[in-house]
Amino acid sequence: MTKNRVIIYEEAGADPQADVLSVENHHGRTRVRAVAEPAQLVQLVTELTGKGVDRIELCGGFGAVWHARARQAAGGQAEVGAIYYGFESLPGVASYKERFEAGETLSEAFLIVHEGADPEVNRVVRERDTGSTTFVAVPDEASAAAVAGKMAGDLQLIELYGAPGPDSAAPVIAAVDAGVPVGVTAWAGASPAGRGRG
Repeated sequence: MTKNRVIIYEEAGADPQADVLSVENHHGRTRVRAVAEPAQLVQLVTELTGKGVDRIELCGGFGAVWHARARQAAGGQAEVGAIYYGFESLPGVASYKERFEAGETLSEAFLIVHEGADPEVNRVVRERDTGSTTFVAVPDEASAAAVAGKMAGDLQLIELYGAPGPDSAAPVIAAVDAGVPVGVTAWAGASPAGRGRG
């Protein structure tokens, strides 16, 4: 089971050395970090793997090219996955991207599966000029679906981290009635079925 995981996303003006959210218990440690620009990603991945991080998950905004660069930077010392979206979410993701680039006010949630987490306690909201990002650690996929269902009316995007595979997104997609695009971590080079939780 993975013990030391970091999720990375992009946020203007962010400090890559600061934890946005940290959850730690006997199941392991999960932290969220932000980079101010994608170019900082490779250095951060190199530093994290050098400090023993064994699993890294990237926000869907990075895309496949940065996913590949991060995997190369990890040098096999950590598994590196990234958020991707299923066909049912593509129209919503395209709309989100267009609206984000136009400066509209948008809100998204990162739902992070970490066994033993408490979604009422392990929650952080980051406000920005054009909306907010809510980070919620949940103990399992069923809890992720429940949280997604409650928040869906206020969200334009959901990303699911720490789940063992794409089928884990199905309950979340059902909970939001496909009204919000839902991305889930995909892993290159191996089946996700045997992957442990963070």
